[in-house]
Amino acid sequence: MIIKYQSFINLNLLIVKYEGVFCIDKYKAQVIDMVQKPEWEFIDKVLVDLRFCKIDLQMEDLSKLVEIKQQIIKKKHKSVQLVDEPMNTAFVHILQTEFKTNKSIDIDYCCTVKRAIEILELKSNTTEINNMLNNLENTF
Repeated sequence: MIIKYQSFINLNLLIVKYEGVFCIDKYKAQVIDMVQKPEWEFIDKVLVDLRFCKIDLQMEDLSKLVEIKQQIIKKKHKSVQLVDEPMNTAFVHILQTEFKTNKSIDIDYCCTVKRAIEILELKSNTTEINNMLNNLENTF
């Protein structure tokens, strides 16, 4: 799995793009790395692009993912997962359900960049966000 990402401090936004077969161990390592970066302090919106990622996890993997998010990501933020494939959509929907009672992590999902912009209340247009998604500076 390839993870591309970039923080946009002026928008309080982190964009993360996953490509390939989702790996929970690599995801955990990336999350640990991200929350230790100084810019994480300024992030309260996260856009996660899962359109180029294949998620094939079991229910016990979902529990691990929830545990990672709860134990490592302790900062209040809104996260929108961009999906375009039925299995990824179903997985993210279950994940969203797991976090319904968690007040610090607000997870939503959608299938268009336009809707992600609306949910995150970004002051950017679709062209700008697509440009950001296609030119992320960092790879993990």
